[in-house]
Amino acid sequence: MTRKNLLKRLRQIKIINKGPVKLRSGVASSFYCDIKKAYGYPNVLNALADEIKKKIPAGTTCVAASGYGGIPLASVVSSKLKKKLVLVREAPKKHGMGGYIDGYIPTKKDRVVIVDDVITSGSSIRNTIRALKKINVKASYAVVVVERKKIRLPIPYRSIFNLEEL
Repeated sequence: MTRKNLLKRLRQIKIINKGPVKLRSGVASSFYCDIKKAYGYPNVLNALADEIKKKIPAGTTCVAASGYGGIPLASVVSSKLKKKLVLVREAPKKHGMGGYIDGYIPTKKDRVVIVDDVITSGSSIRNTIRALKKINVKASYAVVVVERKKIRLPIPYRSIFNLEEL
């Protein structure tokens, strides 16, 4: 699917919902960008993963994600790239082996790229960076599907779409 067709498809499935909503950051907004809705359509999910793949820097050794919006997308991306998948929790697990990380446990030698659905305040990516730091691993880059607005992060990032395109 071309980027243009993907954009058309995202509009068709109405990922932008108008109306008052409280965002993850706690901020009130007049609309919600629901990329997770696109995950229900396999061809759209695969097309999103293909677009993310194009933005993953050479030398990346693993893909990391946290949360309901990042993990499904990162799973497809890591599979397509044949890269290890790092699943990051916001709080340490209190059962099993505990800890912040599931899946592949990265090392200092890894080049970790974070994948997420929407960036608004950057809190999800910052939390993922903090969790990785707890195991002495640095994320080098992030890629998101939609950038609601330009923000500063401690790592460089790129997006597939900005809000105006949607």
